[in-house]
Amino acid sequence: MSKITNRLIDNLLQGKTEQSSGDKLKINNVIGAAAIVYEKVRNAVDYQEEHLIRKNAIYRILRRKLLYEKVVFENYLLDKYHSDNMSKQLILELVRGGYIPKTVPEKMVDVVDEIVQKYEKLFSNIKETKGKVDKKTYRYFLELAAVELESALIPPKKEKAMANAMFSVYNPRLEFAAEDINKKQKELQVYIACYRALWKYDESMLRFLLLSLYYPEWKENDQELIIKLSNNVDKLIREFDKQINHPWQKLLQKILKKRAIVFWIIQDIVEANPDQAEEIFSDKERLENEIKKALTKRYKNVRVKLRRGVVRSIIYVFFTKMILALAVEVPLDIYLAGYINKVSMAINILFPPLLMFLVAIMIRMPKKENAAKITQEIMDISFKSNVGKKYILKDTRKRGKIVKGIFNLVYAASFIFSLMVIFWGLNKLDFNVGSSFIFVLFLTLVSFFGIRIRRPVKELMMVERRQSLLSALVDFFALPFVSMGRWMSVKFSKMNFIAYFLDIIIEAPFKLLIEVFEDLFGFIREKKEEVMED
Repeated sequence: MSKITNRLIDNLLQGKTEQSSGDKLKINNVIGAAAIVYEKVRNAVDYQEEHLIRKNAIYRILRRKLLYEKVVFENYLLDKYHSDNMSKQLILELVRGGYIPKTVPEKMVDVVDEIVQKYEKLFSNIKETKGKVDKKTYRYFLELAAVELESALIPPKKEKAMANAMFSVYNPRLEFAAEDINKKQKELQVYIACYRALWKYDESMLRFLLLSLYYPEWKENDQELIIKLSNNVDKLIREFDKQINHPWQKLLQKILKKRAIVFWIIQDIVEANPDQAEEIFSDKERLENEIKKALTKRYKNVRVKLRRGVVRSIIYVFFTKMILALAVEVPLDIYLAGYINKVSMAINILFPPLLMFLVAIMIRMPKKENAAKITQEIMDISFKSNVGKKYILKDTRKRGKIVKGIFNLVYAASFIFSLMVIFWGLNKLDFNVGSSFIFVLFLTLVSFFGIRIRRPVKELMMVERRQSLLSALVDFFALPFVSMGRWMSVKFSKMNFIAYFLDIIIEAPFKLLIEVFEDLFGFIREKKEEVMED
């Protein structure tokens, strides 16, 4: 067994037997159930990647408590905001919402409180230095705080172990064609790419990763460092964004994304056989059998994830479409046609979910040669260490302005032609202009979500499927719609009025009511204990 595999197994097994000690925070099960229902509704109307849901929930709670609740409590209700127990409330909200286990020890309150206070000091110092903290900077560091809090509550030991192993395997095998490559810069980019490929880190998570690498003492709540960073905020943001958006990242992702499945399978085998992991990875025949089992199980899990992704997408599209139909399409029909076109409205409401369902059932799982490729790569890593194929990364082909302009013109022409065909067909079905635009809008969104829900299957594939002429033509005409859908999805996420309404109008009083009832049930329990003792 290679040193890399041996170290990865040790790191994955480390902490398996660790149990959080001390008294645990308690919640009322009835109140917790109500909170979970709310969180499911909240997440259903705000489509987001599953691995980001907890981090985004922490950010949402932090923003509400540090901005909205603080203003209301300090200025209107109480002389002193509930900052003394804010960290405890934050943890309890996460427990009630099902984001973290119910076995959180009470000592975590102090850990969370220290992190929150650290960022509040940073904001205070930035305000003293620059006169104010602009919205962009506040959001930037509040997102960092959410990432740090998540890593404190659920330590990412597994993520780090896997990223380190991937880096150890592929960093020596990745070479850049350019000669003037800085070794440290290359290693940093490969390390970032490993986290992106394995765990799909978003920008805020990558920023915290860089913060931890550049300033390891940040986690120790170093006061001098807080002052230093507050004095160099703009420089820090520019440096981190430069590293995250480095042109090498696209080149590295093409290689590493396809190989993430190799490390996921290794992890699956270790976690399924903790007591026999070293024996399995020392026996080629036994390891091959375990790889087959792990792949079969992961294929089943991906099918479940696929179904869940489809359901979430359909719910999101259906709710958004219903609200848009009531708010825009009905008044537009009455204004333009003088009546409500029930046929066009029914098509507009039912077609997007139906198309999403059809896209899902057409997704195919990887073929046998894919499993063979994964098996071979795991064998090479397990027994041959760094022996393997070298990858030379070259800059993407640079086309001349004339050629690029012609290609863009053809690309735009295909999109316009597709739109003309769609509008012609809708006109034959008696759609008015407004209904037609709404149909196309949701067609682009569904096209993008269709690509998005395929990701779990694509992540299993080391061997790309051969593209047929038909699939190439479909891609040619569909890609503009996917690109537009991606753009619309980003814009909608920023203008999600339903989520905004829930966050501002519903969530604060609802969560306050939950805390009041939690306290009330606690009071009743105390009284019951007193009576029983007497």
